[in-house]
Order: sequence, then C-alpha cells, then structure tokens
Amino acid sequence: MQEKRIKHKIQNVIWPCVVFAGIVGVLTGGIVFAFRVISEWVIEISHTIYHFAAENPGYIPLLVLGAVAVAGVVSFFLTYSPHSRGGGIPTAVALIRGLITFHWLRNLIFVFTSALLSFLCGIPLGNDEGPAVQMGAAVGSGVTRLVRRKHRAWERYLMTGGATAGFATAICAPATAVLFGLEEGHRRFSPLLIMSSLSSVGTGMATLEFLCRLFDKESALFHITIAEKMPLRLLWVALPIGLLCGGFATLFGSFTHAVRKLLHKKLGHVHLFFKIAPVFAVVAIIGSVYADAIGTGHHLIEALLSHRVAWYSALVLLALRSVLVVFSNDVGATGGLFTPLLSFGALIGSVVAEVFIGIGWLPQQYFVLMVVIGMTSFLAASVRTPVTALVLSIEVFSGLLNVLPLLLAVLVAYVMVEVLGASSINEIAMEREIHHENRGKPLHVVDVTVEAMPGSFVVGKQPRDILWPPSCTVLSVKPENADKHFYTGGPIRENDVLRLNFITHDLDRTAMALCDLLGEQVIYDDDVISHETVEASVNE
Repeated sequence: MQEKRIKHKIQNVIWPCVVFAGIVGVLTGGIVFAFRVISEWVIEISHTIYHFAAENPGYIPLLVLGAVAVAGVVSFFLTYSPHSRGGGIPTAVALIRGLITFHWLRNLIFVFTSALLSFLCGIPLGNDEGPAVQMGAAVGSGVTRLVRRKHRAWERYLMTGGATAGFATAICAPATAVLFGLEEGHRRFSPLLIMSSLSSVGTGMATLEFLCRLFDKESALFHITIAEKMPLRLLWVALPIGLLCGGFATLFGSFTHAVRKLLHKKLGHVHLFFKIAPVFAVVAIIGSVYADAIGTGHHLIEALLSHRVAWYSALVLLALRSVLVVFSNDVGATGGLFTPLLSFGALIGSVVAEVFIGIGWLPQQYFVLMVVIGMTSFLAASVRTPVTALVLSIEVFSGLLNVLPLLLAVLVAYVMVEVLGASSINEIAMEREIHHENRGKPLHVVDVTVEAMPGSFVVGKQPRDILWPPSCTVLSVKPENADKHFYTGGPIRENDVLRLNFITHDLDRTAMALCDLLGEQVIYDDDVISHETVEASVNE
C-alpha cells in the first residue's frame, strides 16, 4: 500500500506540479524573452514613425491609412482566434479557471503577432504582462496535450504554472507572480497550485536571466530606488492617494462596463473591423499630436518617476489615456492592462505629490514614493488584489522601507471600492470572453453521483485542492460500501462516491473534465441525474 501511494504521488503530484511545470516555465521564459526583444524593437519603430509624423504633418493622413490597414490585419487574426483579443490577463484567468476553452497553438501564434501589430500603431495597452501571461497559459495547455494526452487533469495546473511564469518573466517579479496565480487566478490557495507556480516561475526566471545575460539585455522592467523612509508624521499623505485611487478605480470600472455594454449590445452585429479601425485611426491622429497619450505607458511611468510631467499635463493624460485604454481593450486590440493601470496610479500619485510639495506639506525627496503609492493602491483597487499589489511594490518598486504608507493607501483604496461595489477590471473583461464562448447555448443545472476510480487524479487529495469544472460543488463524499449517511472531511480515497452539483453550458465538455479527474465512467445519464435548462444567464 505504501509503495502504491508513493507511485500515485509521483504520477499525480511530482510529474505535473514539479517536472512538467518546470518544462512549461523554461518554454515560457524563452518565448517571453523573444517577445520582449521583438516588441521593444517594434515600439522603437513606432516612436520613430510618430516623431516623423509630428514633424511632418502632411504625412498624418498616410499614417492614419496605415493604421486602418493594420487594423484590418488585426481584425482578421482576431476573427480566426477570438480569445487572442483584449487584455491577456483576463483571458488567461478565464482559461485557467476553466470558464472558456481555446486552441493553444493558434492562440499562442496570434497573441504574439497581433500584439506586435497593436504596439506598432501605438495602441495604449501593455507590451509585456498581458500577452506574456496568455502565451504562458497556451504553453501549459500545449505541453499537456502534446506530451501527456492521457493526463488532461494536469492541464489547468500547467496552464496556471505557465501563466505565472509569463507574469514573472514579463515584469521580473517571481513572488508577485506566484501570488497573482493564487489571489487573482484562482482566488484560493492550494498546495498543488503553489507547487506548479513555484516550479514554473523558478525555471522561467532562470531561463530569462540566462538569455538576458547571453544576449546582453536588461531583465528588469523598472529601475526604481526610494532613498528615504517616510516618517510617521507624514503617513497621512497616503490617505488622499488611496481615496483618489479608489474613487477613480470605481469610475474607471463603471466606464469600462458602459463601453462594453455599448459595443457588445448596441453594436454587437457590427463587423469587428469597423470597431477596431476607428480606434486605430484615432490613436494614430492623437499620437501624431500628443505622443505621451499613446503607447504602452512604460515610458510615461519613467517620465513621472523622473518628475518630468507637470500636474496639469498629468490630469489631461489621465483622462485621455483612460478613454483610449478602455476602447482599445474592449474593441479587441491585443495587449495588457497591467502597465496602463500602473500608469493611472502613477499619474494620480504625481498630481497629489506636486500639490503637497507646492504648498509645503511634503518634502521633495518623497515624490517618487508618492508615485509608487499611487501605482500600488490603484492596482489593488482596480484589480481587487491588495496582497499582490503590496508584494509588487516591495519586490519591484523597492518599497520595503515604506510598507506602512503603502499598506495604508492600499487599505483605503480597497475599502472604498468594496463599499462602492466596484467590479474588478479583469472580471469585467472576462464577462466578454465568457459571453462570446457561451452565446446561444442553454444553461444546465446538474446533480450527479460519481465514483473516484482507482489510480485517478483525485485520489489522495482534499476536495478543496482539486480544480473541478467551473461552478462544480462537492456536496458530499462517502466510502463505497458505507451506508446512506454522507460525510465530508479527509482526502478522497479509491472508490469513494462523490455527489456533485454543477452548472454548465456544455454537458459533454464538463463530463470529459470530470472523467479526467475521476477516471472513465458514465458521468451523466437521463436515468441517473436530472437537469433543467435555464434560459437566463447566471454569474460565474
């Protein structure tokens, strides 16, 4: 029995969560490195083009026509691979939660290419984190399908590892990436998820650092040094930043939801090209006049940290970039939301800092810290991930000496969005992908009794540690020969009988997912279960 238990642990824990997760990390690190190098080159070309157009206004119509032509190519790519559009993180989160499905190779190719085209046109979406996370999830799915076709129960764990490795290699923040996979990806902690994430992130970061040294490239996304620790008497300055970030995150979420409603309910039958082309054209026009309003936002954050943006310019950029980011993301342009969200927080923090410094309430040396506080609190409020935001500020933004003001601002911002009932930006974006995937399909409510077959993936694991299909609830677990009294607690054993309840749009896909976890068996049958078709859609 002991030998059998060890063999089972190696087969269903060590192999998927350590060995193959490590392979996923290596592949993801290599792909993200290539994507970073190429995207930086593309962004430099974009800057050159817009600089030339600004100095030669006669070429602006030609630039707009070029942007529209690129929009045509992007719309073709996104029609062929629908889940390649929009922010990469919301799509990746929906994938690792099992809410949507995709063709991993097609998604990997078109995320890579359509993102580069978006950056060439100056679309104000991030060039690192979003596409990297989605490509990492695609790598995890591909490794499962190509190497271990018989172990599809591993897929979402390897996709989680790939997504966290993509996040880590994109922003060089391994601890933040692991927390991202737990707090934002699955919104729970699990030993299997922790092992998968750590293995993929570790090998991914090692691969990235090796390639960066080999090709003499810089691995860090930001270079921020906060020289001084803020005294206790100045902690109060974090309060207005937290309030403003919480308030603006609420407004930003409401505006995003309104634009989504307009585009997908009022203009739902309009061809994708006629949604993307106007946005690309507008970005081209604005970029020719005001280059800081377009682009990924990375250059803007660096300018703010160097105190090179006046407060009135910061307010204009905050309003203008917010509109462009929302429309760019919602029409489907490929890119990330992480860097744009950080830039919004940086703009808010810089404005508050300039005001306080101008009236003599804050010394000049704390300007950079105020910008970092703004980035941290806005990220926590807009994505609803306060722990991840705090760890990011410590790991990437050198905020270890100033945990108290960071914590205070994050607390205020997070409490504010919680009280106001604001939705996470990622959750709003995921609604689009889920709606597109399940449009026109009836919703089934299923109650079923199944058995944990010998040697299956679930054996020896707690029910709460297993990635069940979405909306699947384990109602009870009992031994095979026990009486009718069901009980819960303890790991699942061979031949245990489980009673499950789940809601699904696709009975066959859910049945296959359960068979991957529990072993081959009849999951649903008209004589065994009862289900009803629900016409109205329900929340996740």
